[in-house]
Amino acid sequence: MRKRAVTLIVLLLALAMVAAACSDDEPAGETTDEIKVIRFAFAPDPVWDYLIDSGIREEMETAANIAILDSATWNEVGVYAGGHADIMSVGDFEVPIIEEEFGIPSTVFAKYNIDRSIAVASLDHPEYTSLEDCVGGTVAVWDTLSSTTIWGVLANELYGLDFRVDGGDFELVLVDHTNTADQAANGDTDCAIVLPDFAVPILMAEEVNVLYDGKSSANLYAELVESPDHEGPMINIFMARDDWYGDHPEEVAFFLELWDRGLQEWAANRDQIIADYPEHFAVQNDAEIAWMQAYLANNDWFAKDIFLTEEWIESESELFVMLNDAGLTESPDPPKYDIP
Repeated sequence: MRKRAVTLIVLLLALAMVAAACSDDEPAGETTDEIKVIRFAFAPDPVWDYLIDSGIREEMETAANIAILDSATWNEVGVYAGGHADIMSVGDFEVPIIEEEFGIPSTVFAKYNIDRSIAVASLDHPEYTSLEDCVGGTVAVWDTLSSTTIWGVLANELYGLDFRVDGGDFELVLVDHTNTADQAANGDTDCAIVLPDFAVPILMAEEVNVLYDGKSSANLYAELVESPDHEGPMINIFMARDDWYGDHPEEVAFFLELWDRGLQEWAANRDQIIADYPEHFAVQNDAEIAWMQAYLANNDWFAKDIFLTEEWIESESELFVMLNDAGLTESPDPPKYDIP
């Protein structure tokens, strides 16, 4: 608790300094002589909590003379579009839509979380092995974007099928992301797209038929692009506003250093982080924690490191051609990727 309090004081002081230094010619988010500031919008995250509680964030901020003013929110896009964040995290396949809708040119400069969704079927259909078997049936999804978009690409690329809300080959049923697995387990839908961490009791009890031998959308995409080690599609990348990114190389370098340290800590302390922050993995008891630890040991959806490479960009960019081919985007062009 003491470290959290100290960090909060440091950040509040940093914010006060920025506010005092700002004038009509120096908007919020610019740097001062005393301390540099990064405004960051990000959904609640276990690695971020670990960096705070372990004191690593405070130590690195102090050494670099840079403070991150973070907004823990599920509405990162709203904060970013409102001009209150320099950096945020979303799926990279959502970036072109955000740029077009809000008119904010942005640069993707780091990777973080891989899409982890899996496809399952009701036990009424034990013969189902793939999404193709669900044609003509009902499929529970939680929105029309995010992982649903990725499965739309897979359905088109693998089978030439239309997997969209109001599409022609499936009846997609919109429910809360915590309930898609329940829909299939209860037999209310034939199939479902599921986030494993929101379906632990059902997966533990084998109350659904897991398709593709448990392969995630990311596993199937890696097979499509013939790059078995590819980390993507990315459900969380880090992106920055172009007007900020180009003028703040020191802050960008620090941000990468801090988050790469976070991924190193995750790799070294994964089981402990899961146990210490069960709320981030929707697990509630020792048995569920142990199941999640074992699942992530074989299906880790955190990137191995934060840094982009030309090879990764090439493989990830194929997604946007596939999105266009599936009629899920109007342009095959990927977002602007940059290797700092």
